[in-house]
Amino acid sequence: MVKDELDHKILCYLKENSRASYAQIGREIGLSASAVGERIQRLEQTDVIKGYRTLIDPKKMGFSVSAYIHMSLESKNFHSFVATLDSFSEIEHCSRVTGETCLIMKINVKDSDHLQRFIDRLAKHGNPSTQVILSDIITA
Repeated sequence: MVKDELDHKILCYLKENSRASYAQIGREIGLSASAVGERIQRLEQTDVIKGYRTLIDPKKMGFSVSAYIHMSLESKNFHSFVATLDSFSEIEHCSRVTGETCLIMKINVKDSDHLQRFIDRLAKHGNPSTQVILSDIITA
């Protein structure tokens, strides 16, 4: 649980640079490195901080096309399809949502041919609807 404004400042700093040292964060927010460490440890233990990750630029990995795919599935096929999602390495993120579609996926593919093959693989399970991303305005 977030205790106070200092916890919030630590979280904001970590969101921007999760590799920052406790000393760096402490200098920025006016705490000692040990106090920052204790607070971060508590935030990790209470699952406020769920983990740390490395952000990779898909374009530099050869994936020049990104898209959102809305997937409609019959309810009887939902769980069996979700069980196959790990086999789709192109999926960066997948969320279950309300509305006309039940899943929204963000994917990265090499080119339009790769996108077409990916959509064909999805179509075996349900009805995909694709929106190609032109540019990112805000990223996490």
